[in-house]
Amino acid sequence: MRRRALLSTAAAVSTASIAGCPTPPWGEIPETVDGAEVTFRREHTDEFEPDEPSFSDTPVLLRAVDADPPRVTVRGWLFGGSRDCYRVDLIEADLDADRLLLRLTTEDDPDWDGGPCSDIGQTHPYEIAVEFTEAAVPERVEVRHGDETVLDERV
Repeated sequence: MRRRALLSTAAAVSTASIAGCPTPPWGEIPETVDGAEVTFRREHTDEFEPDEPSFSDTPVLLRAVDADPPRVTVRGWLFGGSRDCYRVDLIEADLDADRLLLRLTTEDDPDWDGGPCSDIGQTHPYEIAVEFTEAAVPERVEVRHGDETVLDERV
């Protein structure tokens, strides 16, 4: 609890990172982005297929461009703070004709009511479904964990 209180106090005073922990403020999770509906989940809705990567590999881009409406889904794992006290967040979604950019991070979970958190990093599953209701499907999808590009694929 003391660690969370220190981080909260520091975050209120500064937007700089402390001891490698990301600090607020983040924007709201985007629900739409330039004509596309974005659904962000802190879990996977389906099991990974055997040929999909494990948590130590890059995220997976699942395409359904012939569906009505066309859509893409990104499933992955983000390595960050302890599973109990941290959560994965979508902090940026940007769409233009050439690229769909999705940027994620882990942050201290403001809803955590449990005991003290360990400092051991854990993998955090996520899934982002994007339906192109009014926008055209872009040429490529780019996913970043923080500032590191972990997926850059043509659709």
